[in-house]
Amino acid sequence: MSKVKAAETPLSPNNARAIVWMVVSVICFSVMSLCVKQASNAGVEPFQIVFARVLFGFIAILPFAVIAGPRSVLATKRPLRHMLRSMVGVSAMAMLFFAFSKLNMTETVALNFTVPFFVTIGAVLFLGETIRMRRIAATVVGFLGVLVVAQPWSQALVWAQLLPLLAAVLMATAFLVVKDLVKTESTIRMVTFQGFWMSVYTVVPAMLVWKDLSLEIWILLIVAGFIATAGQWALTLAARQGEASAVMPFDYLRLPFVALLELTILGVIPQVASLAGGAIIAIAAIYIARREAQVSKRALVAESKTFPKT
Repeated sequence: MSKVKAAETPLSPNNARAIVWMVVSVICFSVMSLCVKQASNAGVEPFQIVFARVLFGFIAILPFAVIAGPRSVLATKRPLRHMLRSMVGVSAMAMLFFAFSKLNMTETVALNFTVPFFVTIGAVLFLGETIRMRRIAATVVGFLGVLVVAQPWSQALVWAQLLPLLAAVLMATAFLVVKDLVKTESTIRMVTFQGFWMSVYTVVPAMLVWKDLSLEIWILLIVAGFIATAGQWALTLAARQGEASAVMPFDYLRLPFVALLELTILGVIPQVASLAGGAIIAIAAIYIARREAQVSKRALVAESKTFPKT
């Protein structure tokens, strides 16, 4: 009995390690967001940023793919599903990077927190899952948080505010594809195919807007690619080692981390509405994850934080 209780304790050794990995992941993705924003501020087109992000991320993955061996990485019977997942994922990334080019970082991240709500909707529509009234209410509260961020009552809605929401829809779609892929595919196989196909998909769009970049900008883009890969691995370790309901709330530290970076590095004061609305969205998403874990022992929404990340 004591062993069972220990395993369920939120601060058990496994959960504690998983929380550390989640915080590492948050730091990595926050720094990546800063690199993307700085490159955008320097005039680099979003498609070129996306191409550099996925290319350098793919290069960072290659040593692990080589170690795993070609049979482990390439022996798939579902190439079309990998291509679909990568197409949806890179489209989400492009939407998010376009949002970074038009909106403040804090606002973009807050609006993109809606991924779990779209996963919930997608699970009902496409996977036939049943949700109860509490999850429905939490989802409604989450979308009220979106209104707090967008403030349609005090300003005209900006078209760019739709971009992180569309990115969230695509991320949720990609997650549902991944939910099917993980039944037969290993993590290294999925991330390798993802990096390859994303690079292929973004070559032509990047070439159409290509411009010569300074060494400083190239360093920013290389850092974005490599640190995003590091963040993805840290996130995977967090998902594997800890209970999703205990670990997932720490992913929402991205909002204060990004706000701090935006303030200290870029000199931009985050809007109170973005912080308040983001907090509402995060609390609703955390509630959904914990409720799902209690009811069905499967934190479906929390899993959406694992795939895909930008």
